[in-house]
Amino acid sequence: MSEDDADRYRDRLLIEIVAEWLRFDSLAERLPGPTVYPPYLLTVTILFIQYGVLELYNFYVTGKNSFVASPSSLALPAMTLLAVFGARYMHDTYADAVSRLQLLDRPADSDPSTFEDLVSFRVRVAVYVVALIAQKASAIFLFGLGTLVEVDGIALVAFEQAVVFPLVVVPALVELGLAYLSVHVAVPLKIQQANLNLFFHDPLNMGGFGPIGELLKRSYYLYTAVLLLYFVQTQAPVLLSEYFALPYGQPDPPVIELALSLAWVFGILTIGYSMYRIHSIMKREKRDRIRELEADLRATMDQPFDIAAAAITDQTRYDETQEHLQQVRDTKTYPTTFTMWSQILISVILPQALNMIV
Repeated sequence: MSEDDADRYRDRLLIEIVAEWLRFDSLAERLPGPTVYPPYLLTVTILFIQYGVLELYNFYVTGKNSFVASPSSLALPAMTLLAVFGARYMHDTYADAVSRLQLLDRPADSDPSTFEDLVSFRVRVAVYVVALIAQKASAIFLFGLGTLVEVDGIALVAFEQAVVFPLVVVPALVELGLAYLSVHVAVPLKIQQANLNLFFHDPLNMGGFGPIGELLKRSYYLYTAVLLLYFVQTQAPVLLSEYFALPYGQPDPPVIELALSLAWVFGILTIGYSMYRIHSIMKREKRDRIRELEADLRATMDQPFDIAAAAITDQTRYDETQEHLQQVRDTKTYPTTFTMWSQILISVILPQALNMIV
């Protein structure tokens, strides 16, 4: 499939719109060397101003809070960068995986427009607004703006609340979260609704669904990585409290552990659901094709239900049907390999194992 086919299924991200609005796309084109993805340039620039300028000024000049005194706070910019990368990766991989399903070459009931939006633009904007309101509410009512200004300084708080969160952190995390949820919930439903046939000549014996399996697996890796960074941000201050400052007070460990456990369970439910749905689709399709080929085999034989008296009446058709039947039998009912399952299992165990150890 051509690159244009993949572009048809690629959404434009909120962080890409922000980068274009702030002219970072033009700046990226003017920089020497290969063109940098504008949201990367936007994110790095904003985070450098926050951590490389304002936080260092806080620590060395005003004596206020900084990542120097509380290194675990660096998990948030790392999470933000990962969110930008992950959202882009999932949308690109989704577009590529759908294009490789070759919907335009399939029967008419495989409507390509069904797959054109991984997440609708309206949904992403609505969730962004809700998330931004929630972030502002937590800053005002949970931490308290007075406390934030006292600990971080007015310049840093103003920059975070006016620039960092609304333009970078919130849109990046919203895009990542919605992309992950859609990949594991909406994509299997779209495949089921499109009534896609398996490609039984697939050299990987995955029915042509190998790219979908890779998308499910790697999106879960990204979710696990974000979960581990959240673990570092929330648990490191508790574990290393005698070495590092706790600028906002001692967090409540049971609440943190509960939040991590719920996020871990959510991850298991989503990866389990998506794998099960794809497995059900592949298993049903394989079963139906075997039944059809069984009927074809019977049609090539005289007295097919009597093993002693059965006689093949059309040898050529019988041999072709047996060859097709073997191809169908060899096709797996999961779009994954043993290695992929092992990697997924490690990703499932690791976050909760760390949480339980703590």
